[in-house]
Amino acid sequence: MNFISGLILVCVSQLFFGITERVEPVSAASSAEDAGPMLGDLTAESVKIWIRTPTPRTSAVEISDPDGEIVRRCRLRTTAESDHTGTLEVLALPPGTRFTFSIDGKTDADWWFRTRPTADESCRLAFGSCADEGAGSASVWRRMESDEVTALVLLGDTPYIDTTDLARQRARYRAFAQPADFARLVSHVPLYSTWDDHDFGRNDTDGNLPGKENSRQAVTEYRPNPSFGENGEGIYTSFRQGPVEVFLLDARWFARTQGDANDPTLLGARQWAWLERSLAASKAPFKILACGMVFNGSVRPFKTDCWGVYPAEYQRLIELIARTEAQGVVLVSGDVHWSRVIRHDTKDRLGYDLMEFVTSPIHEKLIPAANPPHSGLIFSVGEINSFLLVDATTEGDSATLVARIRNAAGQDLHVEKIAATSGGVEPNP
Repeated sequence: MNFISGLILVCVSQLFFGITERVEPVSAASSAEDAGPMLGDLTAESVKIWIRTPTPRTSAVEISDPDGEIVRRCRLRTTAESDHTGTLEVLALPPGTRFTFSIDGKTDADWWFRTRPTADESCRLAFGSCADEGAGSASVWRRMESDEVTALVLLGDTPYIDTTDLARQRARYRAFAQPADFARLVSHVPLYSTWDDHDFGRNDTDGNLPGKENSRQAVTEYRPNPSFGENGEGIYTSFRQGPVEVFLLDARWFARTQGDANDPTLLGARQWAWLERSLAASKAPFKILACGMVFNGSVRPFKTDCWGVYPAEYQRLIELIARTEAQGVVLVSGDVHWSRVIRHDTKDRLGYDLMEFVTSPIHEKLIPAANPPHSGLIFSVGEINSFLLVDATTEGDSATLVARIRNAAGQDLHVEKIAATSGGVEPNP
């Protein structure tokens, strides 16, 4: 059986829903068995709060306004079936307001969130891939904290697992959530994520991997995403902040499970249909298509997992963007342990060239062979402890996106500015 993220409990009323179980006070992340709290999807009127407890229990969650008045009293239940994890969704909150929260009477200065404003005109998104529990990754989480990011987007290999064994999957997610700097960041910055090969279950693998259902179960338990694919398959999802809508693609679950040897699928029919519907419906000036797998074929020798080895699927992507007349599309990827900026030659078909930002790694492991030539290569660097910082703002009828390849020391290694009105790239600021 595939249990979905424990229980996602919804809290709307300001009244306290009585708890029949006795609740003992517990310190979040007080042992190797605890984790959280972690923020999930955050909108103008709602937030998701995730925790893991040492044993199945029902916890009391209180949400307080800026004056310290309690505006919600909710219960958050964790279960054995969900590996003692649970997610609470708090609804009907006022926009643009800073709240604090407590769990079982315990609170912390870092346990807060701010609902998105009604006039949501800016955001600062951090994208990263390839991270571990070491000191180098911790330095990146601290930099993101200093940069005051409004969302953290993990693109996969976060964590490294390399098995579909459910117990091992769960244990690795618990370990990844434990380090203090990561725990501090996600206690007040919403986390969104997709997977790549190592967290899916094996290096360079595809959707034929036995046991992938276990990997999906662990993700639904340990990541408070807005949604997880459709009909129990895949983990693709989307969210919006400011002028940016992010579409987190799943390039593993369906890969090579449909089509034939000459034209294998990458995203799968259902995900393709979702992406077309979602792109067509999006009103965001910028649409970021993000996944762990790079959107090009310029990779190290014999690497079999990139969009470049699915040429028909890459063409379908360009055709879909053209068919939906989507403007302001930007590509973000990771995986390869090297950071690059690539211009895709799509102006004749889309009216603008697609820009791809490859961001990897958050940890210290570089792969120099991941720096082969590409006709559209604009920038390339092997920089440990690095990530992509995206600032987007709206002014009147126009919007601007500034993407920075950035390191843990706070240095901008490369900057690109994109205007949504034309989809074109302006000179670097």
